[in-house]
Amino acid sequence: MFILLWRSSSDHCLSQLTGNGNLSKMSWIEDPGWREFRGLNLSNLKVDQAYVNVTSLLYSPLWLYTLSDECYKCPYSRLTSIPPRQGHILTIETKHRASWRLLLDGSREVIPRQNRSSVICELEPSVGEFGVYDLVISGTESGDVLCSMTTAKEPVNIYLPLLVCLLGLALIWLICTLVSSGIRKWLRHRNRIIEPTSGSQSASFSDGKVSSQQQTTQKRRLKCLDTFRGIAIVLMIFVNDGAGGYWFLEHATWNGLQLADLLFPWFMWIMGVCIPISVKSQLKRNVPRHTMFFGAFRRGCILFLLGLVLNSSWGPKLQNLRLFGVLQRFGIVYFFVATLSIFLTCRTYRTPKVPLVAATQDILVLLPQWIVMAGVVAGHCALTFYLIVPDCPKGYLGPGGVQDNGQFRGCIGGATGYLDRQILGESHIYKRPTAREVYGSGPFDPEGIVGCLLSVFQVFLGVQAGTTLSFYRDWKGRVTRWIIWGTVAGVLAGVLCLASKEEGWIPVNKNLWSLSFVLATSCFAFYLLAVCYLLTDVRGWWSGAPFFYPGMNATIMYVGHSVAFRMFPWHWSLQTMNTHFILLVESLWGTGLWIFVAVWLYHIKFFLSL
Repeated sequence: MFILLWRSSSDHCLSQLTGNGNLSKMSWIEDPGWREFRGLNLSNLKVDQAYVNVTSLLYSPLWLYTLSDECYKCPYSRLTSIPPRQGHILTIETKHRASWRLLLDGSREVIPRQNRSSVICELEPSVGEFGVYDLVISGTESGDVLCSMTTAKEPVNIYLPLLVCLLGLALIWLICTLVSSGIRKWLRHRNRIIEPTSGSQSASFSDGKVSSQQQTTQKRRLKCLDTFRGIAIVLMIFVNDGAGGYWFLEHATWNGLQLADLLFPWFMWIMGVCIPISVKSQLKRNVPRHTMFFGAFRRGCILFLLGLVLNSSWGPKLQNLRLFGVLQRFGIVYFFVATLSIFLTCRTYRTPKVPLVAATQDILVLLPQWIVMAGVVAGHCALTFYLIVPDCPKGYLGPGGVQDNGQFRGCIGGATGYLDRQILGESHIYKRPTAREVYGSGPFDPEGIVGCLLSVFQVFLGVQAGTTLSFYRDWKGRVTRWIIWGTVAGVLAGVLCLASKEEGWIPVNKNLWSLSFVLATSCFAFYLLAVCYLLTDVRGWWSGAPFFYPGMNATIMYVGHSVAFRMFPWHWSLQTMNTHFILLVESLWGTGLWIFVAVWLYHIKFFLSL
């Protein structure tokens, strides 16, 4: 190895790197700046990008390899070449931390992390959005190589816009609450003045009777259910609208659990809560079971067809139309779980006199359905861990691609991905899975066929919560049981994943809809329902607004925002849109408009029931 230092010009090069005055302090606003910094136009950077000026003082060319912390068991990938004895400007991503290696040999596109044969230095740079950094590669008298990275311009604070928007939303909520409270007080005061002078006693009595009925109806309809559903759909719209470009508000790359991963399972779980309430009500009205069955079948078909319609929004090309999706999974799992509930629920039930049996009657009454669910979970585990997949290890749960140095490149999702590809065809499944960007994985459908099995179990856990709601009238008994269920589900999820993102027996994985994922998301769902129930229906401290209104028309909200995904006024763009702040404002604006639509539909008494 011959590495020579160009000593005569080293001081000159270093002075050029840092000769632009004092280093700027971190900006308190997220602004890339419209003026050039050392000849670099910062406004050309996108969200979560920065500049790195790499200067090699060596005679030999170098190659820069990178490895994202999000890429588990991955090799280093070649990013770019570094010419000798001159500067080289790189635009790098700052979303996730990464490790860098500088090599003398750049002949291979990827190198295993264990291979250190031509590595001259390694770095784990700490970089941020709109920052400017200098990486200087120099030699020493002993022949070693020194890599020094310094900050020329501090990055901006990407979290301040999130804090500002949260405070702004809190202020808007406070103003709306005070205005609403003032209007209610004024109306009560006005009614007390007008009531003694009303012209007709019969009319007054009639109005009072209608009002009483409305109040009774409102008391019977638990606000917590619509509030919970509204939280799920509003956050789902917000995430689908971009969530301001914040990585921790998006879906996890493969394994792991982030905000976006909670919403779809919550939406299905609360659907399960409502199933036993609906079935019990129809049985009390002596509705024939076959009528209920055909109603569930009709609703499942409508949801599936709606999902197909939304999948064709980019063009109805049947040769590559995605067959499954969010609404398709809703339709399938709803039909399956509702059918079980329809045919395995007794029309009459006597409360047992034995205290222990009475305390667990919400579980015992579902025992036949629990047996079916045990078979569903066992069948899914058998397929996942024992099905032989060509060219893939048995029980593989990884993303394929470059993981494990690419030896299982076509094995994304293991048996789950294989069965979906075989049954649906690769042209009819999702082409852009979350693992594609980091792992370079192929097509994989996170809402495919195999995942429907454990989605059925997820909805059934919601059925268990709804059965508890039906069998126990005391709020303490309901909340206690929900907390117990949530704790048990959370502990089991922790055991299955060994409280680890990557190293557990069954990692938490939304793409695979793994058993630990079902239990973890259901754990939070039980807790959230308990909180909503206490705040809205027990204590009355919260009306459920603004989430209550979208929860009353969740299907319209989801379909509407999917259709208007690129339409004004829900969405717009302004100049470069290259800051989290402007992206966050745009996402909140679109989400807020859908909440406004939901409030309007509520006040005109329009509710869509499939």
